[in-house]
Amino acid sequence: MVIYETDQAYIMTTQHDHARISGELASHWEDSAFKNRRHKQDFIYAAREHDRGWIRLDAAPFWNDYVSAPYTFIDFPLSPRFVFYRLGIDEVEQENTYAALLCSLMYKELVGRTEHEKAQDKQVTHAYQEAEEQRRQRLRQELTCGVTFDHQVRTDVRRMLFCDELSLFLCSREPGTPTADYEWFAEGLSFPAVRHESGRVRAEWLSDQTVGLSFFPFKGKVEITHTFKKVNKENIRSLGLLEAYRASECTHRTFTIKHNMEVGEQKENA
Repeated sequence: MVIYETDQAYIMTTQHDHARISGELASHWEDSAFKNRRHKQDFIYAAREHDRGWIRLDAAPFWNDYVSAPYTFIDFPLSPRFVFYRLGIDEVEQENTYAALLCSLMYKELVGRTEHEKAQDKQVTHAYQEAEEQRRQRLRQELTCGVTFDHQVRTDVRRMLFCDELSLFLCSREPGTPTADYEWFAEGLSFPAVRHESGRVRAEWLSDQTVGLSFFPFKGKVEITHTFKKVNKENIRSLGLLEAYRASECTHRTFTIKHNMEVGEQKENA
């Protein structure tokens, strides 16, 4: 669950709804960046379905007694998290082998960004990474491999990370929040090109309905709908988190994403 807090409520977005935004962003990527239509459709599917392992978990959110708040995708326990990561990639693999490879590699990157101090956390993380490496070796044997293929895969994973981060930018704070107030994105989003490992993409709210990007890989401005629940804290106290969440109606808000020329233009070199 992607969650941020206001004085009166928790704004709760399921991981799968967040991933749907990633998929919508992917669908607007310039066609010329892909070798053919099938390649782009595989990429879109991977971006849209990469968090489907969270669907079962987010259907019944858990309360974190340690911090007196709902568990989020950041602090959810590792052992069950990795079980559902694998199940989600399993489901993607049943539909699309290439998309499963992209999802597995994307999680390799995301999991690798966190260092764990506890020995048990290190062990379960290592076990997850080892199991997924075996999956990736098997998937690569099923797909056409080579230098060009490997470059394509690396590029697609970085594009997925860009869509994922941009979606989190939209979902994890109130619209209009200054970029400097974002814990992860104050210095920008990951640049989606293999040859620009240190590059960042500047994202900022131009209004409470519009986000500007310094790098714009999409076909024209993009309209995105964010679906979430606003779960009142008083209802949580009286009903408990699960019932309060289920009783809350889904809310929708629409954003426009466009190229912000004032930030400075960067070119993809994939």
